[in-house]
Amino acid sequence: MINTYQTSMPPPPIPPRLGSVMSAPGPGHSKPLLRFLIGMIVLQMVLLLGGFAYLYHTDNKYHKDLDSKYLDDMIILKRLEECEKDIQSVLDCKKLVEKYKSILAKVGRAAKLTGDGPSYGAMARMIVKQPVSGTPPTKYLEWNIGHSVRKNVQYYMSSWLKVLQPGDYNIYSQVAFSKWHPKTPLASRVKLRKGETGEEKDLMTAYCSLGDQDHTDVCTAFQGGVFSLEPDDQLSVWVTDPSLVNYEEGTTTFGLYKL
Repeated sequence: MINTYQTSMPPPPIPPRLGSVMSAPGPGHSKPLLRFLIGMIVLQMVLLLGGFAYLYHTDNKYHKDLDSKYLDDMIILKRLEECEKDIQSVLDCKKLVEKYKSILAKVGRAAKLTGDGPSYGAMARMIVKQPVSGTPPTKYLEWNIGHSVRKNVQYYMSSWLKVLQPGDYNIYSQVAFSKWHPKTPLASRVKLRKGETGEEKDLMTAYCSLGDQDHTDVCTAFQGGVFSLEPDDQLSVWVTDPSLVNYEEGTTTFGLYKL
């Protein structure tokens, strides 16, 4: 049989696969993506540099404002040093002292707002504590720390309040008695001593009387006054007989506050 399909022409090329045609990007497809990435990098660098410039400007402005605000105060302090060396005149020094007081007032207000520095308030309001049975008897009242309030005043040796700041204090005590004593007047005394070993002295004394033995009403001995105290001064309340004291909460108190 004669082969009629034989020919001298070359065979046709093999067509490419569909996946390879779609995955091969053209030479111009990557340029927009590259431009986008370069733009993002440039934008981040601009924002970063702008942030550093803003912070630097803000910090410089803050320090300039701070320096200008306290420049006058620093000049006054420098001139006060000259007053100490007798370089300034007496009149100028007197004016500088007044300005220096105003500076201290500023410092005090700033410390109060920020909570830094010493606190100048001092007060105490003590509530009486009933003696525990079996303990050695004492005529100095003890105070209940859990129900009392103190600020810059120490509670010392169960009965004494220790002052930490010098100044004028309003001191008061209130002692209620609910039992009659046949011979001794019902009295309470606020005692003061200088330190632990200092001699005690009566700062204030108050008396009250319940009348005859059948009288059952409570009587109160109240006293108060203003006194100048120094650091480590100690105060306590002495009574005729602790067994005669009314220990109901709120009836017997002791306190002070700095003026």
